Amino acid sequence: MSQLLNLCAALAAAATLAAAADQASISGRVLDPAGAAVPAAQITVVNAANHSATRVTSDANGAYSVTGLAPGVYNISAVEAGFAAFHLDNVGLAAGQARSTDIRMDLSAVQQSVVVNGGAQAGATAPPSEEDVFESGQTLRVIDRTQMDLMGPVAGAAQTIGLAPGAHVTGYGNTGATKYTISINGINQGWGGYNGYTGGASLAITFDGIPIADPATGLWQSATVPEMQLIQDTVITYGPGDPVNRWYTNVGGAVEFTPLQPGGQSHGDLLLSYGSYNQKNLEFDYASPVYKGWSTIVAGGGGVGDDFRNGPDGFGNPSKDLAIYSKTIKTFQQNTLDFGGYYVHSGGYRSQVIPTSPVAGVTMDGTPNGLLYSQQSSGFYSTLPYANYNKYDVNSMGILHAREYIHLDDNTQLQNLTWYTHIHRLHDRLDDVYNPGPQAYEWNNPHTDTFGDQVSLTHNFAMNLVTVSAYYLHASYNTRNNFYNPLDGGSFDTANIGGKIRSGYFGQTDGAVAIQDTFHPTSKLYITAGGRYARFATSYYNNSLQDFHFAPGVILTTQCPFTLTSTPGNTKDQGASCNNYQGRYGFEPSVNVSYRLLPWFSLYGGYMEALRSPSLGGGGGLFQSVDPYSYHLSRARYGQFGFKIHTEGKGLANNLIYGANVYRVDYSSQEIDIGLANGDTIAANGAARYQGLNYFLDDDPAPNVHVFINGNVEGAHYTSYVVGGLSYNGLPVSYVPASTFNAGVTYNWKLGRISIIPVASFAYLGQQTIFDNTVGAPSTHTMAGYPTLNAGLTVPFKHVDLLFNAQNILNRQYNEYLYISSGGYFGTSFGGYDLAYPGAPFTAYGSVRFHF
Repeated sequence: MSQLLNLCAALAAAATLAAAADQASISGRVLDPAGAAVPAAQITVVNAANHSATRVTSDANGAYSVTGLAPGVYNISAVEAGFAAFHLDNVGLAAGQARSTDIRMDLSAVQQSVVVNGGAQAGATAPPSEEDVFESGQTLRVIDRTQMDLMGPVAGAAQTIGLAPGAHVTGYGNTGATKYTISINGINQGWGGYNGYTGGASLAITFDGIPIADPATGLWQSATVPEMQLIQDTVITYGPGDPVNRWYTNVGGAVEFTPLQPGGQSHGDLLLSYGSYNQKNLEFDYASPVYKGWSTIVAGGGGVGDDFRNGPDGFGNPSKDLAIYSKTIKTFQQNTLDFGGYYVHSGGYRSQVIPTSPVAGVTMDGTPNGLLYSQQSSGFYSTLPYANYNKYDVNSMGILHAREYIHLDDNTQLQNLTWYTHIHRLHDRLDDVYNPGPQAYEWNNPHTDTFGDQVSLTHNFAMNLVTVSAYYLHASYNTRNNFYNPLDGGSFDTANIGGKIRSGYFGQTDGAVAIQDTFHPTSKLYITAGGRYARFATSYYNNSLQDFHFAPGVILTTQCPFTLTSTPGNTKDQGASCNNYQGRYGFEPSVNVSYRLLPWFSLYGGYMEALRSPSLGGGGGLFQSVDPYSYHLSRARYGQFGFKIHTEGKGLANNLIYGANVYRVDYSSQEIDIGLANGDTIAANGAARYQGLNYFLDDDPAPNVHVFINGNVEGAHYTSYVVGGLSYNGLPVSYVPASTFNAGVTYNWKLGRISIIPVASFAYLGQQTIFDNTVGAPSTHTMAGYPTLNAGLTVPFKHVDLLFNAQNILNRQYNEYLYISSGGYFGTSFGGYDLAYPGAPFTAYGSVRFHF
């Protein structure tokens, strides 16, 4: 018996050796156009006969190796962010052959303006490649360096988002230092101080994968990303996205700002800019070489200048910002560790809204006989003199993070992200001729501290990629605000009779566990199914008595929305007098399908649900003026269907990526809090439906020519809207443009050794309905659409680039925001007139960029 076993073992060993002798292999290096290594590229080797696939990743030196291949014919492909997909078909392997094949990757169309600096470092955050966008079951749009530069050197994050299909941006300045409200497909984020936006705080915003929307308020301060030269690319995901990638506000989509990343070689840049309204800006970056697996980048920038709106006294409503960022990566074997920080401080004077036509009693100096203040009478871009109104708005944020990528084996990866953010806001109003009483001044000084951790585990099976993820965060938010007057004994920390204060503390604790499986039974079909369990918990207590001093005679007016009890007084406390705690949870299902019908054509679609905790804080809302037991989670149901086309080297469709999708969003159980000019809040609730079409294109249709297009058509209405016991069902959702469109073209004109790269772009924002503050509800009144034409020019040399940029070159006058006033902003006894924020006129900037 033992002899038989030995014989079987010997035969098995011989068969194994014979099979091993027949096995072939492919190895080589992945290189960029400069011949430098491209680490972390994904290489796939597919057997042409049976379609079995082997996937590997290039190491820090760009090397890859695929072993254990049977003799036959294979197709090789490689993808990496920032590069065009590589394909090499019909590679023959003989028995026992060890074939050497280097992979040279060209820059992709969407990254064509990136300077090759020796390749990216392993572990660096990379944007989706064209192949990633094509194969994804989601709708993704990458805003690359070429498109971001169109907005000019002082534009911030919000203006960049405005390039995306279906995006709408409203602000009161012309730089990244001031605040804006953004929306994507009608669902918005941010707070610029405007009435009538609903479905707010419903977009996720991340900086290098770290969430930077305030977990308590849900809001993102756009001024915390003011210097876009620090950003390598912006990626917009439409809809909630895959469950394992969601945070706490992924209702209408997500925006990722990926900062500059450590590179493979030492390099740096310095950009100096000057332009209209005395705008001056400086930005720099330096990336170290790799030393024993360590690499670092440091970048920063700052700017200062006036606004395009000036008062008759010459006051230019100036703004300024400063940002600094650093990231370090350590690679060891197939693992990476990265850690870094980011700090930003932005501030600007906030000009007032302006009546579109003269209004009785609204004058430049607040007196009955003064010059009427309106676009028709005092000038389209006019503002009140500094002595009659000034309000300074500061937004700052700090981030610290550490992240680990651990390859447990060839098919299993563990990732962990730990972060801390501090968000601070200051509104300082010292003069207001239209509010001369005990609340003439304002000191709004809230802040939020957040700690969080996210972990995910991914395992690659034969036909499945399974990911399990979870995150936990806790945010402590203070709402501190004081409306006061020094003439009545008040100060920034002292309440006076007739004033108004708040200092509530919210504790927001969010957590979620998600699982998803990407099943690919064939190389053409990918099905991603999964779900997420999310929990949101909120605590509240009032600390006004401890955080403020009180002038003689002050008696606080307090109220408890839970017990409906109140105490009379002469100074209002906007926060509730009673403490509370509430928690809510729910499940979010998700399924998405992508099918490559042809090598260059894919269909995709899916259904997703997402939950969101209501916004907190401000001058009212839940736990303050609204009963906390009415706390409920909003739910969005998002469906989409679309197609994508991706071709390379096919005449006019060279490096083409084109996509279009139809979508529908049902956003229900919304807590809609509408901020008023006096700091109070109107609380409404409702549900809305958004449906439309997005489309985008990038292409190199001819040598040295690149074109891009972004567009959308949409309609949105309230299926339910109730405020003050009155229903406004069926009315259109305010500030959702009927269409958006922008397109641009660049041409690299060769003149001997010199290149001249002109760029031109056109943008159009369609008609939209506006909000009626007299009733606190949407209306059917409309604001006209408007086009703008922009242009630029770049002349690159070896170490210096000369740049010129012009916005709104036809100097078209238009309003980017309009609402119907109830009279409160200017203290009139009547309402019904329109107040506006005008868009920027013609502006021009010149820049010099140094490379070293």
